[in-house]
Amino acid sequence: MIYALKATAGQERVVAELLYTEVKNQGADIYSVFYSTNLKGYILVEADNPGTVADIAREVPNTRGLILRVKGDITTAGTVPIEELEDTLAPKKAVVKINKGDLVELISGPFKGEKARVARVDKEKDELTVELIEAAVPIPITVKGDDIKVLESREDGE
Repeated sequence: MIYALKATAGQERVVAELLYTEVKNQGADIYSVFYSTNLKGYILVEADNPGTVADIAREVPNTRGLILRVKGDITTAGTVPIEELEDTLAPKKAVVKINKGDLVELISGPFKGEKARVARVDKEKDELTVELIEAAVPIPITVKGDDIKVLESREDGE
């Protein structure tokens, strides 16, 4: 069973590492501890028993307890079905929605803040080759799909 544990937003990595250390020290029956940057404020914990997760969480700072599910008059520590986590566990590639000729802005790296035009899209590698607009000579730069923000999209891909 996978349980969602509330944590202080921005502290997910630290909380997950402390949980892992606590599990190793106590030898608790917890199989995995998972956090994702796509899931702010939550840690996912795989265990057979919600009590085990709650006991370990009490020992770790910045935890706020298990997510509870209400069914009628009964409140229990709810499990998270794996189907609900598919988007978190298998992130989508960023370049799927980007076409050749799109106007983009680089949001990280040495050219952060520069505007560029997409020259080539490599969907397999999740990379783009862009040419800086304000450069005197067009310089092709290869960047990851996560490193850009689309400003203007060309629907036809030309």
